[in-house]
Amino acid sequence: MESVFNDATIDVLVVDLPCSEFDKCEVFRPNHLVEYYGADWCEPCEPLELMLDNMDNETIAVIQHHPSIFDQTYLNYSKFRFEDQFRLIFIPSIVINSAGLLTGSGQGQELNQVLASSTINYSGIDDLSFSNGTVFWNTSTPYNLTIWKLESVEHEFDNRSLNHLAVDMKTLNNTQRTENLSSWVTNATSRLVFVLQGDDYQQLQSLSSNPTGDKNLNERQQIISELLEYDGGYDLAIITFLILLVCLLPALISFRKLQKQVDNESE
Repeated sequence: MESVFNDATIDVLVVDLPCSEFDKCEVFRPNHLVEYYGADWCEPCEPLELMLDNMDNETIAVIQHHPSIFDQTYLNYSKFRFEDQFRLIFIPSIVINSAGLLTGSGQGQELNQVLASSTINYSGIDDLSFSNGTVFWNTSTPYNLTIWKLESVEHEFDNRSLNHLAVDMKTLNNTQRTENLSSWVTNATSRLVFVLQGDDYQQLQSLSSNPTGDKNLNERQQIISELLEYDGGYDLAIITFLILLVCLLPALISFRKLQKQVDNESE
């Protein structure tokens, strides 16, 4: 699977707070970036979220996104990334290193296996430091720097926490090499994930050993998007029923017109 990630122009650095007021915060580069798209109302999401909690925070940077407007912790930046940058249609979905995709709760269980069998060498951020609430960074690439702020947030329905939830995001223009984040980082236990990446649509490749066939997982059709907001076992039956209903509708209309014509003639 190594070839899947070769064309991904991306770099990732992580800073965990709190850090010493007078010393620079420790900045480290993870081996993988895992972006998980879920929702508090999504029952099949729970086992995946528990799996993410057990991952090594030093080698894997996990960002949990809530792109659904029905979540109390909905984030519009996550919705934009879900719909426009990755053009996803399923919740839950897992995007790996901005290039690979596992969609649905079944494929999500393959995450550890996929990470173990793939490698990526991040590069692009020449140097980055975070001290006294101010970030300094440099790059020889033309890309902007996106900063995701993650916090531990209580689940809306279950008695547990979402430990890597994206609560805010900001972007530094490529020419803006320093920014004071003191007023933005108000929670001393936040994690900051710095991502160097283009803003264009990212084509994703399925990494599942049980792919969904020839379907393009990035195609967004409005009706299907509305129907498949969660991972359920009866989605196909609903879609099939609606398709049949649409196909039969002209015949039903014609039959009704013919019936009215017969009734008028009989009168």
